[in-house]
Amino acid sequence: MTGKAKKRHDTVVRISNETKAALDKHQKVSGSKSVNDAIANLLGIDTSKPKAKKIRRIYKGHHGVTAAIIDAAILRCWEHEAVRWQEQKTYFRGSLAEASSIDKSRAEINNAVREAMERTYSNGTTWMSLYPIWYKESLEDYINDRLQSLKAKGFIDNSTKGVWTMVSNVIESEEWDLLRLVTEQILPLFFGSRLFYYKQLNIPDLLRPTE
Repeated sequence: MTGKAKKRHDTVVRISNETKAALDKHQKVSGSKSVNDAIANLLGIDTSKPKAKKIRRIYKGHHGVTAAIIDAAILRCWEHEAVRWQEQKTYFRGSLAEASSIDKSRAEINNAVREAMERTYSNGTTWMSLYPIWYKESLEDYINDRLQSLKAKGFIDNSTKGVWTMVSNVIESEEWDLLRLVTEQILPLFFGSRLFYYKQLNIPDLLRPTE
């Protein structure tokens, strides 16, 4: 053994049967776990173990692509079918073009967002290259967060597990133009004030302003 065991220092005390009975009674009444604790309780000594300190968890803020870029990429998964419905509505003057539900799997959504992150812009950069660690470790979790947020705003729903649904008329034609603008014109740049401005973009509020 590399170290010596710590020796206990016990003291033997002789007490009468009456005192022992009184201690036993006090132990029971006080809820003490042992006679030693009962004696300590009588003497006003606190034998309880200190409570473990709660570890304060530091909230890790979002350190990746701004929500507006992800929201636009998610919503544009439904763009082709929704725009086609709107064209039919215009052609038939709304008489035969009934709104329909359009389903997308989670895999389709993930792939679409990844393609948006990996797209090379005119400045030669990608969102993936700007946030490589976040892209690798946190993208799918963040997609899930944004899906839930867009669901709460009424843009999409997922009544079936693994399937997300949008009604074809939930986004208007000019709103699709806005989503395309966000996706195609906001470049992956990391300049303080401009990045701050990007983070202020709120797609749900832009498409459906809070009254």
